[in-house]
Amino acid sequence: MLKALKSNSIIRIIYRIIKISIPVVFYSMHLFEKPKLTTFFVPWITSNLDPNRSAIKDEAPWVTFEAKEWIEAFLIQNHSKEMIVFEYGSGGSTIFFARRVLKVFSVEHNPAWYRVIRNILQKRNVSNCKYLLMEPQSVPVCISDATDPYSYASQEYASMSFEAYVKSIDACLNKCFDLVFIDGRARPSCILHARNKVKPGGFIILDNSERDYYSLGKELLSDWERMDFFGPGPYGRYFWQTSIWRRPQLST
Repeated sequence: MLKALKSNSIIRIIYRIIKISIPVVFYSMHLFEKPKLTTFFVPWITSNLDPNRSAIKDEAPWVTFEAKEWIEAFLIQNHSKEMIVFEYGSGGSTIFFARRVLKVFSVEHNPAWYRVIRNILQKRNVSNCKYLLMEPQSVPVCISDATDPYSYASQEYASMSFEAYVKSIDACLNKCFDLVFIDGRARPSCILHARNKVKPGGFIILDNSERDYYSLGKELLSDWERMDFFGPGPYGRYFWQTSIWRRPQLST
C-alpha cells in the first residue's frame, strides 16, 4: 500500500514536470527582456510543482509576483493598520489583508466557497473581516454583454445578474476605502461602483487586467494613474497582468 502511494506521488510529480515544461521555455524566453524575472523563477516553479500550495495556505492574494511586491510595500509604508479594504472575490487575499489592515469588507458569490472561507477565517481567528455572501440572481433573458459595466454580467454565468453582488459596496460611504481589490465576478461593473468609494489617493487593483472584455471598465479609470504588472504569478503556468490605479488626490 505504501509503495503504491509513493508510486502515485512520483507519477503526479512527473506529470506536473511534463505539464510545466513548455511554460518553463516561455518563461526563459522572457528573461532576456526582463532580467528581474529571475527573482521569481524559484517561487513560480515551486508553486506549480507542489500540489499542497495554494493562495489559501500561503495567505496571499493570487496576483502576479510584482503586483504582490507592490501591495506589500504599499501596506508597510502607509500605516496599514489604519486602512480599510474592500474586495470582490474572497480567498487567500482575504486573510492577507485581514492580517495587515484595520478592516476588510469581502463579498463572495459562491455559497460553497463562502462556507470554506468563512470556516477558515474562524479557525484562524480573523475577526476584522465583514464577510458577505451575495449570490447571482436569475434573469428572464440571457445577459451576454459582460463587457458592459452597466450589465452586471459575468461571462461564465449566462442569464444571471450580479447586480446585488456588485452593489454591495454601495452600502459604504463614498471615499472610505484605501484600496479596493477586484478579483471576482462582473469586474467592469465592480469598477463602476468602486470608483467613488475609494479615497483620493487610494487604489483600485484589478487582476487579469489583460483581458480585452474588461476594456470598458478600465476606461472608467482613464484619468487615474495606472501601473501594469505583467508577468508570472504563483499557481499559474503562464503570465498574466495585474493592474493598479491610483485615484487623483484632487478628485471630487
